[in-house]
Amino acid sequence: MKSTIQLRFFKMAMLFSLSCGLLFTACSKKSNGPAPTDKTALQSVTDSAQFYYTKTIEGTKPGDYTAGSKAALKAALDAATAILNDPTSIQATLTNAAANLQGAINTYKGAFIGQIAAANLIGYWKFNGNANDSSGNSHNGTVTAGHPFFGAGTPNLTADRFANAGMAYHFDHGGNIEVPYSPALNPQQMSISLWIRQDTAGRTINPANCYMVAMNRWNGYKFQTQPFLPFYTVKVFESTPAPGDTTIYDRDDAGTAIVPGTTWYHLVATFKPGVEDFYINGSLVKEWTNTPGAPITLTDQINFVIGADLPVSKYLTVDASGNFLVDYGGFWTGDMDDVMFYNIALTGPQVQSIYTNQATQ
Repeated sequence: MKSTIQLRFFKMAMLFSLSCGLLFTACSKKSNGPAPTDKTALQSVTDSAQFYYTKTIEGTKPGDYTAGSKAALKAALDAATAILNDPTSIQATLTNAAANLQGAINTYKGAFIGQIAAANLIGYWKFNGNANDSSGNSHNGTVTAGHPFFGAGTPNLTADRFANAGMAYHFDHGGNIEVPYSPALNPQQMSISLWIRQDTAGRTINPANCYMVAMNRWNGYKFQTQPFLPFYTVKVFESTPAPGDTTIYDRDDAGTAIVPGTTWYHLVATFKPGVEDFYINGSLVKEWTNTPGAPITLTDQINFVIGADLPVSKYLTVDASGNFLVDYGGFWTGDMDDVMFYNIALTGPQVQSIYTNQATQ
């Protein structure tokens, strides 16, 4: 009887040990195998990237994406596809690949050249033999002799950047083109696009104040070089810390200078509350993001001027405030062409598109 009980106990112990061994083996196999992965997110982002790569085009027109922008998207797409097709990819790798590819898609979408509505072009002075506005808004300019303090010069038609005679203006000694004031020329956002060839050789009067366009100097807005750095000033109503107060932003492009002489440059300054950008030949050279507030609406309706900082009739030889003192004035010396004024802050791709399309005849 005792032997039978011992035998049964021995069999039960063996079965228990075998069961534990099988359970341990099963657990061991489960823990040592690859963890399950979910490729759904990466597949979705890959499909999206493939759509943008195959269904969109690079170019210079609205609706295109800027030339060269597809290369980075393709590199990210190829890298993500390789990870997607790799059976050994772990979840962390798949997740990172999806995030990286989505970032590349977002960057590519930023290269889209958006259509500029016709209503956003406020003035376009092509200078094709005259100072008329080609935007359709009738902001025609009048060629005006400069103030005697500057030498009373008058703008003259000259060759443009393509050597076409009489298709640009040469400015010196305060000569300017005056455009009657309009609220449309005093917007809450703006972009100023123009082509210039600066030549200040021999200039002695305020040589650092080379104004290209302005409305009421620093009490409105102005775009100039100082002396060779593109420089934009705007007076705004502050949004913080005390709404209703005004401040003046004087900003330049932080060191990217043009070279005076024979070279033509395409310059653009854009402003919207909080952001001010500078472009040279289609490329962003500086962005300021510490400019809150919207440009003021002038109570004194001072004309818009191309080639100087004030209308000639506004200059004073004695002015304690300095706001209209001719001694503080400035003017453009050199050539200018294709002056465009928008009531929006253009995007980088839009600026690049304008430059590319205007750089060739």
